[in-house]
Amino acid sequence: MLDTGVERRPPPKKAGIVTRIVTVIGQLSLPVMAIAGVLGVAWAARIVPATDFRFLAGLDPSLDPEGWLNWGLLLLPGVFFVLNLTSRRYGPSISLGAVLVAWAAIGGGLYWAQSQGLIKSFEQDVAPIRPAAAFIIALLSGQLVCVYIFDWLRGIPWWEAPLMAALAGGLSFTLLLHAANGGSWGEAEWPRLAVLAALQLVWALLQLLPTLMLRRVIRPVSGYGGA
Repeated sequence: MLDTGVERRPPPKKAGIVTRIVTVIGQLSLPVMAIAGVLGVAWAARIVPATDFRFLAGLDPSLDPEGWLNWGLLLLPGVFFVLNLTSRRYGPSISLGAVLVAWAAIGGGLYWAQSQGLIKSFEQDVAPIRPAAAFIIALLSGQLVCVYIFDWLRGIPWWEAPLMAALAGGLSFTLLLHAANGGSWGEAEWPRLAVLAALQLVWALLQLLPTLMLRRVIRPVSGYGGA
């Protein structure tokens, strides 16, 4: 065939393995620190009773927040807000990686602290083994649900994915934690479960405002039409 005079350029080279590893580490760093930060703040706030919610006792005496509702539990759904922003910016793979790396970093940090004598006993200084395991399993499951729902629903309207992802993740965490701790499903337990479910709904709605404000700053991963 005759040469048309069009300059032929070779296809761009794929990034090398080292470049890709560095890129992934850079993408993971901020989400991992944000997830670990929210968990750290929630853990520190667990000792602060949610006395501002004493009005619940007027609805049902069993809802007196003393002994079961604390600020750590109230702040914990912030992890789903972090995951929604991470999924928007980088997609589900980085979000899932951030979840796993954050938990691995927390576990490694606790192991190091105990090996250095900073923590004498995990059960005494952190939490009893069984409740800790139940909490980790429930929250990890809720985080995975959040990532999956966001990736499934992302698109137009923009608010649907973050709303439903945060709500589904929070409800999954609440129900799984209740079940993992051996909670009953009797009539006496439903008022507290209803309060915790309402907390997840309120969080899911409130996080839409900062999500909207950050949409121009945190650009979406390519291929999703700006959603």
